[in-house]
Amino acid sequence: MNDVQIAAPVVRFGTFEVNLDSRELRKHGMRIRLEEKPFQILEMLLDRAGHVVSRKTLREKLWPDTVVGYEHGLNTAVNKLRDLLGDSARSPRFIETLPRVGYRFIAPVGQPGETAMSAKKMLLVLPFENLCGDCEQEYFVEGLTEETISQLGQLNPKKLGVIARSSAVQYKATKKSIGEIVAELHVDCVLEGSVRCNGRRVRITGQLIEARRQSNLWSATYDRDLHDALDVQTEVARQIGKALALELLPS
Repeated sequence: MNDVQIAAPVVRFGTFEVNLDSRELRKHGMRIRLEEKPFQILEMLLDRAGHVVSRKTLREKLWPDTVVGYEHGLNTAVNKLRDLLGDSARSPRFIETLPRVGYRFIAPVGQPGETAMSAKKMLLVLPFENLCGDCEQEYFVEGLTEETISQLGQLNPKKLGVIARSSAVQYKATKKSIGEIVAELHVDCVLEGSVRCNGRRVRITGQLIEARRQSNLWSATYDRDLHDALDVQTEVARQIGKALALELLPS
């Protein structure tokens, strides 16, 4: 996702700014009081933005001499950090939880003064809608969604961040509007699509929506013979990836 390591003393994400030298967190320029352990966790997550920081690493760094009780201390510190950021474990904008593994900072990270051209775009791939009327095709549709997220995530992680599947899946069959989803996840674009069936033939459609204006940036239809589900998923996901690279990544 972000694929960056923090070198500058001042780091910006969303409406927040962190000064790693003075150890201050600010929102809209206003200082927010943050205890030492939550700040240290934030610092470690920012340093490995886009990558998993394991619970073991956090324990060894922040609770090196604690054998009993560090689990409670870690959970409490992460919850305090999330509260101050206005984040949630169920619908993360900044800190994603990987159960029993660790945490990952998923928001774009940059330095003050960066231009809009240099900022990373964030993309959400909504779960493809199964219009086949056949539960047996649900595995194919879910696999197509996962493969598309994977392909898009590999395009250019420094310029295009893709919301994790674990966060995207909560919007499966959602009644929420694109505007509501964008407001929750703070993404720049949304890819949505559907799958229709006719015997062994499938028609896959996709469209890319620009979040701010909710306008259509791109759309395409792919008709395929479902002789090999994995091949179809991979091939269509790659085609979508190539098309969206032209739309979202600067040449």
